Amino acid sequence: MELNAFELLEKKIDLLFELLHRLKQENQEIRQQNSELKRVVEEKEKLLLVSKNEVEKYQTMQHEIAQYKDKQDRVKAKVERLIEKMKEFESLE
Repeated sequence: MELNAFELLEKKIDLLFELLHRLKQENQEIRQQNSELKRVVEEKEKLLLVSKNEVEKYQTMQHEIAQYKDKQDRVKAKVERLIEKMKEFESLE
């Protein structure tokens, strides 16, 4: 009877070692997946930063273009007023 109990205990210990080995393998696979996912996240964060910088540059350009158009409109209006004054001056002569 003691021999059977010993064999049963030995089988359970073997099963535990086998389970421990499988768990270690799964843990290693999970660590590799985690590492890969971290790498992917880092790449996406870099791309996101680049995209944000591009958006910021685009918005700055839009603002500068709007300022340029505003200045151009003011200059054009001033030139038109000067032309009108010249025409008035010429008509007085």
